[in-house]
Amino acid sequence: MDLTLSVKGLRIKAKKLDNNFYEFIQEDLAKSNVDISQDNSIEALFTAYLRLAAKAHNYDREIEGIISQIES
Repeated sequence: MDLTLSVKGLRIKAKKLDNNFYEFIQEDLAKSNVDISQDNSIEALFTAYLRLAAKAHNYDREIEGIISQIES
């Protein structure tokens, strides 16, 4: 499935995404007020990026903690 996003009039397309991943991205973008059916602000897209970056950072910290526990 293709995902097209418009930011300040610039259309960006991600091709051939897995359906589950497409749904995840669409839902996560919506939580940051990014709507794939309309033009979006750069601020909204940046907020969406920060949401996912924070999740990834927290997962990395959790994984490091688990590895630390296993090694001790």
